[in-house]
Parts: sequence; structure tokens; C-alpha cells
Amino acid sequence: MAIGKKPLDIFAPTTKRPIIGKDVPERIKGRPAAAEATTKATISLPERQILFLDKVALAIRERTGEYVSRSELIRAIIDHDAGSLNTEGPDFDKTIRDLFPILKENE
Repeated sequence: MAIGKKPLDIFAPTTKRPIIGKDVPERIKGRPAAAEATTKATISLPERQILFLDKVALAIRERTGEYVSRSELIRAIIDHDAGSLNTEGPDFDKTIRDLFPILKENE
């Protein structure tokens, strides 16, 4: 007379998921390839800008449940506002001077 559970009872599946066998696809190793070529850039930001990015990321998380990293947020902001910095546009000089007040002093 056997006492206790048998190994097959202990390791029996508890859900209706199929038992994983040798035909499981190989795991993807590393980070998935980006949709376009990228270059790594390291920047330093003032604490107030980091706090702003964190607040925006938190608001996105609260409203959508999705996590957005600082780098994703910075890329999205750049893509969104890139149209306002048309280097061939008539207002480019004014836009640059508005962005960088130090340039106004050097006129």
C-alpha cells in the first residue's frame, strides 16, 4: 500500500494548457530589431525635466495602463514637434531664437 502522492499526481497540470514538449519554438534572444536604424545618444537633463517626463509617463500609465519609458517619451515628443523646426521654413530663425534665448543676446 502506497502512502502519499505519486510523482504523476504532484506534477500533473493544474490548467487545461497543453503540456510543453520538444516542439516549442525557440525563444527570441536579445532585444527585437528596431523598425528603423537607431543611434544611441546620451544626454543630461535638469531634474525638473526628468520630473516632467516621469509625471507624463505616470499619467499615461494611469489612463491607459501602459508603461512608457522616458526614452520612448522623448522620441515621441521629438517626432511630434519636429515639423515646427523646418530648416528651410521662413520662421526658422525666429523659432531658434525663441528656443535659445542666448542667441537673442548675441544679435
